[in-house]
Amino acid sequence: MASPTQAYAPLWLKVLVIVMGLLIIAGFVVIAAEIARRMSTPNAGRSPASSGSSAFAQRIALPSGARVVSMNAAGDRLVVHVETQGGPSAAYVVDPRNGALLGTIEFPPGAGR
Repeated sequence: MASPTQAYAPLWLKVLVIVMGLLIIAGFVVIAAEIARRMSTPNAGRSPASSGSSAFAQRIALPSGARVVSMNAAGDRLVVHVETQGGPSAAYVVDPRNGALLGTIEFPPGAGR
């Protein structure tokens, strides 16, 4: 004949397994919901709307006679290719969220490796 403690051990194990299984399922649901939320709004934490305004106006001074040749997205940056008359070509790296000039890369003519 089984003692009372041996009879309740399987019940506690069943309850413990069920509770842990429910916690695992709840964890997967939370993780899946968070991934879906981040995929639907990839830049939600870094959007211009979070800083108070959704539009901006920025002027970036170019050398005299310079012209914009192309613009390309590179990750979360905008690279503007600029050519000057008789001077070096340059790439202006811009943050498209606020229009800030992050840096300039010059390509002098005749510079080899």
